[in-house]
Amino acid sequence: MSLPGRQQVVLDQIERILAAADPQLKSMFAAFTRFTSHEAVPGTEAISRRTPRGWMMVIFVMVVGVLSLAMLFVVANSRACPGLSSDQVVASAAVRFAGCSEAANSWSKGGR
Repeated sequence: MSLPGRQQVVLDQIERILAAADPQLKSMFAAFTRFTSHEAVPGTEAISRRTPRGWMMVIFVMVVGVLSLAMLFVVANSRACPGLSSDQVVASAAVRFAGCSEAANSWSKGGR
């Protein structure tokens, strides 16, 4: 496993400090590795990969979140200017903004 440069520098520094503090530490870790290399990793120590079911759950939550935000956006915008006539609904954003202002009657349908 490769690490970013800064993390590797920090780990190397920790290794040097530990080696200086206890010269026999490296040989003790080597002996431990020899004695335990044939044993399986305990279930509590194993890092499992995400299962297909887990990925489906993540995707489902993301889709529900995006749809919820879209519905919230639609509801918020539909209440922003409730008095628009049908010709103003398909108009550009600038026209819709003007339709929500007090001057809407001056240019809207029938107000010319």
